[in-house]
Amino acid sequence: MKYLLSNNLVVQTRCVMKDAWGRTIEYVRLSLTDACNFCCPYCRPAEITPQSQTQLLSVDEWMTILGAFHRIGVKAVRLTGGEPLLYPHIEELLTRIKDTGWFEDISMTTNGSLLASRAQRLKKLGLNRVNISLDSLESDAFATCVGKEGQLDSVLDGIRSAISENFKSVKINTVLSRHWSDDEVKSLLQYVEKWPVVWRFIEYMPFQGDAFHGPTFDEWKAQLERVSGGPLTEVHSVYGFGPATYLALPSGKAIGFIFSMSHSYCDTCNRVRLTSDGQMRLCLLRDDEADLVSLVRNGATEEDLALHIERALQRKQERHDGVGMEQPERPMWRIGG
Repeated sequence: MKYLLSNNLVVQTRCVMKDAWGRTIEYVRLSLTDACNFCCPYCRPAEITPQSQTQLLSVDEWMTILGAFHRIGVKAVRLTGGEPLLYPHIEELLTRIKDTGWFEDISMTTNGSLLASRAQRLKKLGLNRVNISLDSLESDAFATCVGKEGQLDSVLDGIRSAISENFKSVKINTVLSRHWSDDEVKSLLQYVEKWPVVWRFIEYMPFQGDAFHGPTFDEWKAQLERVSGGPLTEVHSVYGFGPATYLALPSGKAIGFIFSMSHSYCDTCNRVRLTSDGQMRLCLLRDDEADLVSLVRNGATEEDLALHIERALQRKQERHDGVGMEQPERPMWRIGG
């Protein structure tokens, strides 16, 4: 952080942190816990309970880490998991992040099942935006997607609550771990058109090996054009700090594509991930990491940690290996989806 004197006033200016490839790092995704009440087969083999989580970082530890990222110019923080609403201190953490005024944007990715009764409170505590996972709108298919029966209604209630609370944005994330029939896509598009949300389609990534095969960017775009009856056109609007490419349906409704395998965004990567055990992961699809929590627990200050992070970011690679990548050592649920 720098301070400049202008007209006898001290003006605080934000540092800009660049990696070795000249990319500005301004966005951090923080996985609070590996615990989740769902067990989506492309993510985790079984439900992981909050009681099994014995090494969670405290709010003070997360605030020291976030303070260091603020010092190097990070503008946005996203809370993820697992399911972040299973982190026992989520409300205290949100309150403290809001009170600092460090970040322009505070968002969360959730499976939505626990959101309906908490959306109002979360917004009051400073949450700006919410992303909700929804991989199917049909009950049986949804049960297969999340590994549990009878969960769709709770997620739909969470979406409706988020919409009614008027968050800055509500996004729906649909992972394409399989090919959809045209009839399924037609039904899906009815919801895409009527809900006041930003819908994003995410390419399956091989964290669980090759058990699933979804469509590529070009295949999904072609199917949407066929079902919707017209070409998708490029949209230049920006919806948050994420990597999505946005296209408009013939109706004009914008939808997002996040296809990191077949349509790489590496040249514009602006983020790092923090795992629930306090490691900084430099790339989602590479195993390069830097230990942060050990420094914090050994008494490192925000300044010390910021220098460590700056040095580690210079190891961030230019790009991942794409469709030819080896399966990462950490499964998705231990990175933060």
